[in-house]
Amino acid sequence: MKENLTYNLYSTERRYREETLISYYFQPNKKVEKTCRPIDINGERLRLYNDGTLENYKKKEILNSQEASVRRTVILMNTLLAMNDFDWFLTLTFDRQKIDRTNAEAVFNCYVKYINNIKKKFPSFRYMTFPERHKDNCFHFHMLVAGLTPSQMGLVNSGKVCCSWAKLKDGVSSREYYEKTKDKFIHKETDGEPLYNVTSFAYGYTTASRIVSRERCNFYVKKYVEKALGSTEIFKKRFYYSSNLNVPEVVKRLIGADFSTPKNLTSLQEIVDNPLVKNAKYKKLCDYDVLQVKIQNDLKDNIDKGLLPLEKDIEFPF
Repeated sequence: MKENLTYNLYSTERRYREETLISYYFQPNKKVEKTCRPIDINGERLRLYNDGTLENYKKKEILNSQEASVRRTVILMNTLLAMNDFDWFLTLTFDRQKIDRTNAEAVFNCYVKYINNIKKKFPSFRYMTFPERHKDNCFHFHMLVAGLTPSQMGLVNSGKVCCSWAKLKDGVSSREYYEKTKDKFIHKETDGEPLYNVTSFAYGYTTASRIVSRERCNFYVKKYVEKALGSTEIFKKRFYYSSNLNVPEVVKRLIGADFSTPKNLTSLQEIVDNPLVKNAKYKKLCDYDVLQVKIQNDLKDNIDKGLLPLEKDIEFPF
């Protein structure tokens, strides 16, 4: 932190379904003027200064920026998954007879047309979409969908079912094979669930299955996406989502002003004695972000009403 600046201490509460995350952090009380901005020239990312000079980014700066971008993506993804329930898991694959499915721009334009068409017909449509590029350079999209009935989605039973032991067929089998062999294996939650085709998608092949376990589905999506999170050079964003998804309630408060250094936080009895901090899980951070507190919503609500619980025998983390 620069010594010629002073800092304001804020708290931000983000209320999720079951718990509230409270973050304490410092911000400079004076906006620092930027002397440069990033710019792309022929695919190369450079730093453009106010006087017109250009400078290459160091490799470490680029890596740090990419890591920060991935962290923000994962946080946003986890937040949306935690705040929303979805009914269907879809996979959209493009037909090479209708489109060059190795062409990112072409397949993305088809995807956008498909999404916009559903939005116009059904405003209740909610989704998260995750693009994937296969080893053969072809693209397809995975989607979590809610707010639509099977008929609105144009679902037609394919005659196939989820079958985890049909490994040579990627966990899919005919209903007949499933019924003949089901007594020989230990079942997963999805086994026996019918697979559907999405007739409203006109650009290729589709599968859709009902989400039977929100936790299992979220675990799969997080595992897949975090492994696949890389460059955004193809689609600009690592995933897409509708604007009508649930998001946490956010309340920002000013705690104190004109701090010369975050170390002054230890003298703030308002935080040290705060029952929300005393009765919550917390994590000590550093620099601008100094403390994160997680507390169950029912406990927080009682404390906000003045119903203080018995204090836990824990030390404040400073």
